[in-house]
Amino acid sequence: MKTVWAFLFAVLVAGGGWLGWTQYRSSEERALAIETVQASVTQTERQLKARKENGITFGEYLKSSAAAIEQLDASISKLEAHSWHYHPSDRDVAVKFLEQCKVIVRSDQADTRLLMEAGDARKQLDQSQKELNEADTPEEIDWRLKRYSRASDELVAVMQKQIEVIKESIGKIEQFIAADDSVKQAFGKDQGFADTTIASMKKYIASERPKKADNG
Repeated sequence: MKTVWAFLFAVLVAGGGWLGWTQYRSSEERALAIETVQASVTQTERQLKARKENGITFGEYLKSSAAAIEQLDASISKLEAHSWHYHPSDRDVAVKFLEQCKVIVRSDQADTRLLMEAGDARKQLDQSQKELNEADTPEEIDWRLKRYSRASDELVAVMQKQIEVIKESIGKIEQFIAADDSVKQAFGKDQGFADTTIASMKKYIASERPKKADNG
């Protein structure tokens, strides 16, 4: 009888140990997903605020933007290389979220490039306008007028690109918000981006959407 009880006790101990190990590995996977998500939130928020920093140059901004994307790529690779035996869906949610963070950073990068191009184009237009006003001979007027026309066309082209970027950004932000919502559903409402950040993005989408014509 003692042997039977000893055997049962050993089975219970072994079963409890296996259950404990399973719970540990399960919680470890979820913790990795959450930790990676929150790190990407910090990286993305820092980068989106970078161009508003006092004294930052365009070159410095591009360098920090490239570094942020590189870090996000490294985090995605780390998630994909990890063995997910218990919560593969957590990995999928986290990877999708990080991919959307990359999209948002790249979109901000494209917008910043165009802001710089627009600033340069305006300077060229102002300079060519000044030179046109100072022209004396018909030949000078004709040549400088052509230069002014080219500068004007270049500015218009940049502004058209800016409009296209804004249109494309709406869909990208919507996908980003959806990914953040998936994170909150999977890991808790306190994970992902702050509610104020998401509310600001939704407000931006509403402000940039074409206004529907009043049929009344």
